[in-house]
Amino acid sequence: MPAVEHEALDPHRHSPSTRASVHTVYHVTAMSEALKAHSKGISQMGQSTTSFRMADVPMAADRTAGWAFFREHGDVFESNGTYFLVSADAVQFAHRHPEIFTSGPAFESLGSPVPLVPLAIDPPDHLRFRKVLDPMLAPRVINTMEDELRAQVRELIQAFAGRGECDIVTDLARLYPTQVFLTLFGMPLADRDMFIGWVEALVEQSTAESGREPTAEVVETAMALFGYLQRFIERKRAEPGADLLSKILAVRGEDAWTDEQILGLCFLFTLAGLDTVTATIGFVMMHLAKNPEVRQRLVDDPAMVGPTIEEILRLELPAPYTPRVTSQEVEVAGVVIPAGSMVQLCLGTANRDPRRYERPNEIGAELGDRGHLSFGGGIHRCLGSHLARRELRLVVEEFHRVIPDYEIAPGVEPEIVWPSGTHHLISLPLRFTPAEVKA
Repeated sequence: MPAVEHEALDPHRHSPSTRASVHTVYHVTAMSEALKAHSKGISQMGQSTTSFRMADVPMAADRTAGWAFFREHGDVFESNGTYFLVSADAVQFAHRHPEIFTSGPAFESLGSPVPLVPLAIDPPDHLRFRKVLDPMLAPRVINTMEDELRAQVRELIQAFAGRGECDIVTDLARLYPTQVFLTLFGMPLADRDMFIGWVEALVEQSTAESGREPTAEVVETAMALFGYLQRFIERKRAEPGADLLSKILAVRGEDAWTDEQILGLCFLFTLAGLDTVTATIGFVMMHLAKNPEVRQRLVDDPAMVGPTIEEILRLELPAPYTPRVTSQEVEVAGVVIPAGSMVQLCLGTANRDPRRYERPNEIGAELGDRGHLSFGGGIHRCLGSHLARRELRLVVEEFHRVIPDYEIAPGVEPEIVWPSGTHHLISLPLRFTPAEVKA
């Protein structure tokens, strides 16, 4: 890959298009807030016709209790004008009918200045983008990256292995997914901390300022990220490499992408993809720390790493709701949903549906491939699922190669922020015998 001069990517030097307007930047920050929640307004539900309030759900410390609370209201229920699809059958019905449960209108209210490719694109245009992207993120492509990605996670673990303690969120989960993103798109790893700073500032500040005009700091942060990505598109067009961004820019003919579409994909990966992998790393390590017998099975039989990760993904998905808008009246599980209704597909409850899963609230890796909906389903199934799975496997393999025995720091009970549209741990402090990473 041709070297990219860091000096040329000065985050404070904006091109005319990135200086376009504060109004545009406002939508960029609003987009980051909504993508992080993956369902605008889910954490702001008030009184409902079913006496259902998000604040009443006992989700923070125990997702088992939280999802059981959802199921008490039925397979499909309405709350404050939003319909929740709870059962596995109801959610998969929506996945099979994207012509009824549409994605594009669910994101239109964001007023995004760039198209959120391919998440907010419905058929028939959706197929054009997935036809280009799916082969670029296929397992055989991820295989070519594995050695480099493994080396990266090994280096991160080495930084704290000798201390005998770490915070998985701060020391590993927060850093690694961003490094993978930068590697995938052919951006310098040296920009990692700057990139993380931009994304976290956007998410935190835009959430704090929800419904208000953006502060000068929000504007500057959004402009910096927007400008960084835009200039990288320009640089990759002039100096292509073997990365994903260069490959998309090389597409010609009817399948060629505009700069706005490429920028939309970058934003989607940045503002929706990084948090989800960060959250999942935290959940995987939390469950392994709490279940030493499961952890020992991985150490004794590395072939169990994959099935165990899949089961934890089923139990602890970071983006447990998927927003849709109905294009026509439809009946699901005996409930009539009017046309134009906001719908939330509750993947978290579907993943624990007792009619679908034996021991639905336990890690059942030994039961074989039970499947789950944590990466969605249907035509909008997660674009980066193969990459995310590889990241998780490398983290688990490399961590346990060096630190096979560990525990959550005494007195700590990990919790998620709640109410929230996404699930993630704020902190996960671990204790272990100091170790060294072997080359």
